[in-house]
Amino acid sequence: MRRLLIQGLCLLVLLVGAPAWALDPARKVDEYTIARWTMEDGLPHNLIHAIHQDADGYVWTGTWEGAARFDGRRFTAYDAGTVEGLEIEGVRAITPHPQGGMVLSLGRVGPGVLRFHQGRWQRLPGRAGTLADVSVLRYGPDGALWIGTDHALFRMEADGRLLEIESDHARLANERVLTILPLQDGRALVGNRHGLFRIDQGKASEWGSGVGLPETSVLAVQPSRWGGLLVGGSAGVWRLEHGRARQITGERVEAMLEDRNGNLWVSTLDGLRRYAQGRYETLGEREGLMGRLAPALFEDRDGLLWVGTTNGLYRISDGPVFGLGRSSGLRDIYVRAIIERPGQGVWIGHPMGVDAWQAGRSRAVPLAFDGKSDPSVLSLANARDGGLWIGTYDQGVIHLPAAGEGAQGSPWRLDEADGLPSNHVRALLERADGSLWIGSNEGVTVYREGRIVRHYDADDGLPDGNVYVLYETAQGVLWIGTSNGMAMMQRDGTLRRWTPMSDFPAVAAFDFLADPDGSLWVATDRGLLHWRDGTFMQFDHRQGLPNNRLFRLLEDDNGDFWVSSNRGVFRISRPALTAVENRHLTRLPVEAFTHADGLPSSQANGASAPAGWPMRDGKLWFATANGVGVIDPDDARRQRSQGVTLVIESVEADGRVLPLQARYALAADTRRVVIRFTGLNQRAPERLRYRYRMVGFDRGWIETDNGVAHDAVYTNLPAGRLRFEVQVMNAPADWSRPEGLVMRTADLDKAAPWWLQTWAMVAYVVLAGVLGWGVLLLAMRGQRHRQHRLQVQIDARTSELSDKNAQLEQAGEANARLLEQLAYQARHDPLTRLANRRAGDAFLAEALDTSRREGRPLSVALLDIDHFKTVNDRYGHAFGDDVLSQVAALAGQAIGDHDDVLIARWGGEEFLVCQQLPWSTARARLDALREGIAQAGIDTPDGGTLRCTVSIGVAELEAGQDLRDLLRVADERLYRAKQQGRNRLVSG
Repeated sequence: MRRLLIQGLCLLVLLVGAPAWALDPARKVDEYTIARWTMEDGLPHNLIHAIHQDADGYVWTGTWEGAARFDGRRFTAYDAGTVEGLEIEGVRAITPHPQGGMVLSLGRVGPGVLRFHQGRWQRLPGRAGTLADVSVLRYGPDGALWIGTDHALFRMEADGRLLEIESDHARLANERVLTILPLQDGRALVGNRHGLFRIDQGKASEWGSGVGLPETSVLAVQPSRWGGLLVGGSAGVWRLEHGRARQITGERVEAMLEDRNGNLWVSTLDGLRRYAQGRYETLGEREGLMGRLAPALFEDRDGLLWVGTTNGLYRISDGPVFGLGRSSGLRDIYVRAIIERPGQGVWIGHPMGVDAWQAGRSRAVPLAFDGKSDPSVLSLANARDGGLWIGTYDQGVIHLPAAGEGAQGSPWRLDEADGLPSNHVRALLERADGSLWIGSNEGVTVYREGRIVRHYDADDGLPDGNVYVLYETAQGVLWIGTSNGMAMMQRDGTLRRWTPMSDFPAVAAFDFLADPDGSLWVATDRGLLHWRDGTFMQFDHRQGLPNNRLFRLLEDDNGDFWVSSNRGVFRISRPALTAVENRHLTRLPVEAFTHADGLPSSQANGASAPAGWPMRDGKLWFATANGVGVIDPDDARRQRSQGVTLVIESVEADGRVLPLQARYALAADTRRVVIRFTGLNQRAPERLRYRYRMVGFDRGWIETDNGVAHDAVYTNLPAGRLRFEVQVMNAPADWSRPEGLVMRTADLDKAAPWWLQTWAMVAYVVLAGVLGWGVLLLAMRGQRHRQHRLQVQIDARTSELSDKNAQLEQAGEANARLLEQLAYQARHDPLTRLANRRAGDAFLAEALDTSRREGRPLSVALLDIDHFKTVNDRYGHAFGDDVLSQVAALAGQAIGDHDDVLIARWGGEEFLVCQQLPWSTARARLDALREGIAQAGIDTPDGGTLRCTVSIGVAELEAGQDLRDLLRVADERLYRAKQQGRNRLVSG
């Protein structure tokens, strides 16, 4: 009999629809992404009792303070104050209703069992609607609802009859039901603190002890996909198969779930454990799963795990992105360089050195020798001898020999003592001829056969500044990216340089990628550039890029680009780039992956090489400010094809929620209509994109962003029949492609007011005709009289106006001169004749807008005369004014009068210098100004000569800064200039 029962349970599993997705069993649990929501995000309470999912895809949670429905971005709470006439609190059990909606239990205040369906709440009929202390709700295959309370067990038939099961059984009466598993033919398995019981035709029998289970609490029971039953409780987890019980673990179980891959997930006091192939892994506080786990564990239709704890709701997912950080064994999470070494795993450079990741584990690579500690690593490159080249922040280049080289395989260093111009190395490249090319802040150095043979810098035609990347094409052409432009070196050594903002539409070049046709892609601080036939095509925010500063550029096996930035990692389709370049498209459909998708940080790292690597298994690894971001492009493609459910949640008319229906009738005086909709994709809700329109009212589709709330608000809709249409699809949204697009509609009928009805319109026409005829007759009579009187007035006025015109011309000329003088005084300082602070503010605002729109550089300097108070105290304020005037004149002469430069008196002895020039040029001009002032002499009233000095703080506009931040940085650097002894310029 027991064997037949277990076989029946296996059949039941096959009848229950499995989710379309499941967590990737090949990943370690710490490679999953954990998301958390608490009361601050909209939960009624942080302690989660129950989790389930309805037919639309909403995830429902039960808490002490009520229930909540979650669409992936927003919670809709149902608590004591939400539903009129009901106090929804103490929700301990939730289950889907077979005919739609959700059924949930209430606590002791207004207890019972409710059903939510089509936006309405109602109690279950009869006594079930008022049952107290309900702890378990489960529907059986026959449509009957099994109800477990703290004192009894009930079965509610499909016709509404409520039957109490074995109220006189010694071990069931007045006992709390902990779990129920409904079976075929009206049977069920029930667990409580005494063990596992079988219910058959309303009779209970002790079943667990007969198959070898201990007589302890049973908290969970479910069929196994591998056959048999799984039972969990205070004595651990047991597998029941062929009439025997085999223990899997002896730890107490709060909740238990076997996912669709057959992995067993168990909530324990230590965290959430996954049992697979005879071993287990644990997700706990170290991985971000906080609080004590509650008996709420659920696998949704997308294969995601939802976990309830005392600290909120958690979602465990395995999207195309995951991160490696300290919990994975990395010593430092500020990752700068990544490289794959054949047979040796992935090597990761960071400020504490290098870690090697292999077979799912991280180990530290010792780099301390010659009395020096582990260096801060900036760059990595594979060596042809099987070793590794390592570029460091201040220790030059380290060569790490191949494993197994014995005594001759000791690491050695190449630094300034060996002739290297700088120990600060951000780029390395071993070329086909065996030479090592080293990029530093002093240019490019060539090392061959044990010695430095050549060095290239600005004198040889290289851009000045840091070298960020060295890239060799298949044709042997070397591309050099720097902080101040880029260069190309032909095989014969010929150099060509591109200068920022002249023949190069960017400033910094961070990465290169060559195409077989000889063209080149460049990741820069001004977007993605395509160099072809000697010209650049620029792709930036104007073509749809979320961020212009791009670092690492990789190509996946499908030919698409993946590029890292300070706003995440972007996937850009090759065909889309071609379409925009050929003007067939205006915007790129960019797919962005951020911290919300599983990246350790949305801020990727760049300006070091390589800041990412394409692995042999097809995955792409990127360096971020909080660890390594790993992206599986194949998983990303599958995620884009995942189905979405679109729901119109509610329609409101003037603040009143209308019952859900096929067609909505609106009164004639309805002024405001709000239609709330949402797409349901719990795996990646932030990737949903929407557009909507009211047909016949909106001129076109209205696209919405990926914010939390999705409301379409209309005011003063016209009378008549209207249709609201809304569409959703996964990003990147290409609305021209029907695959993956889901649409829903809502029909509305708005009544016309009485003054717009047919009879009123006819009356309007007749009345208008009569009034029009009468008005016409009166108008013709009055016209003749007015015409005569008007002619007399014209003659008199003509003479008068001629005199007035002459007077006005004279007054106008005087006013123009006065206005010109006032305009000059309003924008200039009367003492120094420089622009005043008001003019400086206006110029700054316009310069910031130009910089953001056109990508032009912008720097702001604050200049302060040193010891000016002493000058005033010794010679008087009149001489102090003379000093201010002469310093202002010197500033004007040194900086020059250009459209992209402004000098303004900022207050007292402080001046503002704003320059829309490259950083190096701006600094050089300011330093020349400082030196010019220091060398100039000013005659004093006592016959002596005063030599003034100035302190300058200068700041360059960076991404994300506003004017306040920019001025603050300049002011802080001015303060540092004063502290460091005055008469100096501080720029960093």
